[in-house]
Amino acid sequence: MKVKVVLGTGRDGRKSELVARFVMEGLRELGIDADLIDVRDYPLCFTRRGDGDALVERFRKEVIEAEALVIVSPEYNRSYSGELKMLLDTLYEEYAELPVGFVTVSAGWGGFGVLSELRQLCSNLGMLPVGHFAVQNVNQFASVEDLSKAHAASLRELAQRLNRYARKR
Repeated sequence: MKVKVVLGTGRDGRKSELVARFVMEGLRELGIDADLIDVRDYPLCFTRRGDGDALVERFRKEVIEAEALVIVSPEYNRSYSGELKMLLDTLYEEYAELPVGFVTVSAGWGGFGVLSELRQLCSNLGMLPVGHFAVQNVNQFASVEDLSKAHAASLRELAQRLNRYARKR
């Protein structure tokens, strides 16, 4: 299975980057081909679809290659970042029935507002939300190994769900 892990924040000092690394490394340990899509690599200031922009075309290629997505996102005022919204809104048909999992990140006990918003957005874009888990109190984790001790079982379960629904190429 080929999974694209979308890191949904470009904020300086982002703790979600460590979580995205944990997700990618954990998926790879499970024998899954996992690559990162970082919103920082797509500095878009529009949401027009199909206008031939090089960044949009690069993102389109990544999504078309994917058999599933995992979106790693912190909570921004009970929602997701603007840069994630801009990136996701550049495509539509390419998402048809694409399974998507979510890993929400919070410095406290949050992450469920963004989960609700992401589920709704991805469903509206034609994706198939299949599972999630929350990394709360993210500041307590200093390494991928720390995250693995706490969340390996959740990642395995998410990977199983993604695999069950993966669009096979």
